[in-house]
Amino acid sequence: MDPNCRRREFLAGSGGVGVAGVAGCFAAPDAGRERGDSDSDSRSVAVVSQHHLATGAGLETLEAGGTAADAAVAVACALSVVEPWFSSALGGGTWALYYDAESNEVTSLDGVGPVGSDATPADYEDRAGDPGMHQSIVPGAWDGWMRWLERYGRLDLETVLSPAIDLARDGYPVSPGMEHWLEMRADRVEERPDAAAIYESDDGGDLVAEGDTIRQADMAETFEALADAYADRRSEGRTEAIRAARDHFYRGPIAEAIVEFSEAHDGYLTLSDFQDFEAEIVDPISIEYDDDLRVYQNPPNSQGITQLLALNVLKEYDLSGLDPDDADAVHVQVEALKLAFADRYHHVGDPDRVDVPVADLLDEGYAASQRDRIEMDTAMEWPIGSGLADSSSDAVDADHTTTFHVVDGDGNAAAVTTSLGAQFQVIGDTGIHINNRMRMLAVDDGDPNRLTPGYKVRHTSNPYMATRDGHPFVLGGNTGVDTQPQGQTQQFLHVAEFGLEAQAAIDRPRFVSTAFPSTQHPYDVEGTLQMEPEFPADVIEDLEDRGHEVEEGVGVFGTANMIVVGDDGDFQVGAESRSDTADGVVSRVDDD
Repeated sequence: MDPNCRRREFLAGSGGVGVAGVAGCFAAPDAGRERGDSDSDSRSVAVVSQHHLATGAGLETLEAGGTAADAAVAVACALSVVEPWFSSALGGGTWALYYDAESNEVTSLDGVGPVGSDATPADYEDRAGDPGMHQSIVPGAWDGWMRWLERYGRLDLETVLSPAIDLARDGYPVSPGMEHWLEMRADRVEERPDAAAIYESDDGGDLVAEGDTIRQADMAETFEALADAYADRRSEGRTEAIRAARDHFYRGPIAEAIVEFSEAHDGYLTLSDFQDFEAEIVDPISIEYDDDLRVYQNPPNSQGITQLLALNVLKEYDLSGLDPDDADAVHVQVEALKLAFADRYHHVGDPDRVDVPVADLLDEGYAASQRDRIEMDTAMEWPIGSGLADSSSDAVDADHTTTFHVVDGDGNAAAVTTSLGAQFQVIGDTGIHINNRMRMLAVDDGDPNRLTPGYKVRHTSNPYMATRDGHPFVLGGNTGVDTQPQGQTQQFLHVAEFGLEAQAAIDRPRFVSTAFPSTQHPYDVEGTLQMEPEFPADVIEDLEDRGHEVEEGVGVFGTANMIVVGDDGDFQVGAESRSDTADGVVSRVDDD
């Protein structure tokens, strides 16, 4: 795969927001062909991600005979290299959904680690607004990915990691997005020697710029060490080999390096935090959207229930006759999302620490009572109480995530949102970029998301998967902290209610409500409705007449990617048209 080789296809986006398709220099997209036609000895596959090189890694893995799980891990690791401010398979956390075609089952991956044992609310509160190692939780993504490979994978770890290792060692060009984030975090890079060694040029110490080549030899060596740990135990069986790769991280030299760095930089992580941690494959939560559509989300401690709460309210409205940009359509979505976020605020945290009433929140009767609270001519304002009797608390710039999706030739499907935090904190000579997830923890007594050592943050990552008649229909995600459930709700409705194809659904202008406390410090309630500038002026005026405080073109609208599976099994891919690097591809892979 040539990291300098890309081509663009300019398509007509129904939202008028520009470039709609981007493809890298590998197998040409084949979206117009059905899975059963022509080549009986090949099968269609689809991959979409926020970077064409990561999409290429996923396609390469599928062509090598990998499953959707193998390809997802390959994409995640490649993104760790080329998009290291948004996610890291080594230093971040992951929530993901997987459809296993053989069992016809959807599962959820909880790859999120806990708060360090040495953390206390009193100590953290004094530093909550400052960047640094004290904001890092145990990185859970790697153990989660190993869980997926163990249950759903087929390839050896070296094959899965090979694209990421090659990209890290051989180098790749700086994208406009990387240049932008490096400029925003220039002060942090400058004061962190391990980050400066990667992101400052050799001649004069200036930050690398668009088109410059980045090489990350330390990260390549860390990936290679994990692959070697796997290979050393492969003769004992694949399960033992995967366990060795997990232990090398959490009970070996990687954990030791992270803890040593944490201790030297006033962090909270201990070796026992790593040794005791294991990711889990858990049951997802879901709602029936209509007779043949079911929407799946990740359970708490993910905020994924927020999207389901909104959709449970919205499903009884007749939206199909409206334009997606109609003021009524926007208003009712915004109000449903406000109610959903209020419930998230009042109830959702780590279920091992607080009682999250999932069944009550997703009850049809509760959705009906919430629906009754919406007035079509009036916008709700904070404080917004929960509709449940006993709230667990009193009412009183961020885009550090990436989302990607894979469908393999057997019909297995992976929907992934994985996150890091754009702080460019590099752990010594490991090349690992570590998360700053603790910025999303509260410190107030009674808050369901209160910082508690050994327990998990309410994690914002929450990809969704919709099935039709029990089989994958939509795999989607939208980044941007509190934007995620909002963008995903709009994205799903664009397809399910408004009949748009995948790319048009991604291109459509987005809105984001801030009528509730922000997830991250300092937890402000801005009380605005942020709208991309493509919305018609008369729609904005109508919404303002209903009481919405509209801000045009201001806000975090996130990046989104999706795959839609058509009635005949054909794939539609929607890649983020607001991005310089996003890429979706539909191709065919030969049967072995």
